[in-house]
Amino acid sequence: MLTRDNFGEVMAGIAGLFQVNLTSFMLDTYYEIFKDYSDEQFKAAIVKTIKEHKYHTFPKPAEILEYLEGTRDDKSLIAWLQVKEAIEKGGYYASIDFADSIIPAVIENLGGWQWLCCSEKDEEPFIQKRFIDLYSLFIKQGRGTQPVKVIGWLEAQNNKSGYLKEIPKPIRIGYKDEQLELIHQTAKQMGEK
Repeated sequence: MLTRDNFGEVMAGIAGLFQVNLTSFMLDTYYEIFKDYSDEQFKAAIVKTIKEHKYHTFPKPAEILEYLEGTRDDKSLIAWLQVKEAIEKGGYYASIDFADSIIPAVIENLGGWQWLCCSEKDEEPFIQKRFIDLYSLFIKQGRGTQPVKVIGWLEAQNNKSGYLKEIPKPIRIGYKDEQLELIHQTAKQMGEK
């Protein structure tokens, strides 16, 4: 969490650099936008923003957010890569639990998980374009705030047949803690060889 003291220090530094008088409204608004980031993340984003800032104006929140979260295009492409990863890991049969809750909303809008997994290889560029466009739109609209897993064939069939205890756990995609664990396991295995 961004502490008020560190936040105030950084903002005072930027204000001095751009010769701007900070108002309490500016401080409160900027803090409200960035309060969920860590001190280190906020400071690093400010440094990058100043380094690449093209104008002699005080940086807008949207500029700083691009360094914290990426642009909509960046996010859309990362989301598409996660979908590709899910298809490779589980495909049609597996249910997928995406950390990014916008992805299932986009997949549902496209035609559903099973449809997506069964689409022809030559359709992929068109599906990717549509996915990226929808993802960007859903970000603007604030859709996908509730996590929803996509249902694979096995879970759908077992639900339908009443075999509720036979439903496999969904494959989790995009969860940072699990990605870090995988990196550590891989590094450990590489060290043992």
